[in-house]
Amino acid sequence: MTAVQRGHIVVTDAHAHTGTKEETRERIRDGIMTMICAGEPEDAKRLDEILKWPGAIQALVPAAGLHPWNSGKTSVEDMMPFMEKYPVIGEIGMDTLWCDVPVKVQREAFERQLAFAMEQKKPAVLHTKAQEKEIARILRDYPNRYLVHWYSCSRFLDEYLEQDCYVSIGPDVVWNPAVQEAARRVPKNRILAETDGLGAVEWALKEGEKMGIKNTLPSAAPVRPVGASLEQTIKCSAGLRGMDPADLAIRIRENMIRFLSNGIASS
Repeated sequence: MTAVQRGHIVVTDAHAHTGTKEETRERIRDGIMTMICAGEPEDAKRLDEILKWPGAIQALVPAAGLHPWNSGKTSVEDMMPFMEKYPVIGEIGMDTLWCDVPVKVQREAFERQLAFAMEQKKPAVLHTKAQEKEIARILRDYPNRYLVHWYSCSRFLDEYLEQDCYVSIGPDVVWNPAVQEAARRVPKNRILAETDGLGAVEWALKEGEKMGIKNTLPSAAPVRPVGASLEQTIKCSAGLRGMDPADLAIRIRENMIRFLSNGIASS
């Protein structure tokens, strides 16, 4: 995959969704290595179509898994055709913060997908809202390579780091103390950066503004909002770690490639 350097920063997006055509075009045009997660069958069908666009397979890495929000209305079986052909499983997990699907239903779908990912030796992307402690416990029964996306809990981070999980830093790192703590503490061979899609970036900016945090995205953001958001996340994370942003950006790209590699990565 090619990469475009922006002011000596190579941007890589460890977690996004199908989103708008405009943001997808930016990812492809600028060679932004991006993992695109489909969380239900119709979304996966859209992703299938996107992968046919010129240049898409050079930039986009497809992932599929039954998102916990969708676990009450569709089944793992419905997602299986996509999980079988895509190289990554996700995002999967449990959520009792933003989701009203019974946790028993979520857990059954989650563990079935963990078992499948482990058997197929496919890495998996985790959604952990308000279930961080329980998910960390469950993972011990399914040894594999995991990415905990946008970790924003002030507790239990060590339980994931002990299991060598990768952790992606979200766009609210500019104001969220829990995300800032993750940006400081995740080992340099496990840290990643993400947008979660431009809808999530917009949410993060608005939440920051409510707290009096000025929008500090570069002036080029309207032209290349994906790249600008990732640059901001990388620069903020680098500042928290006492690193040069360009060096952290290179490390993040290396980590992304390792996470996506075949077999269980060592370090």
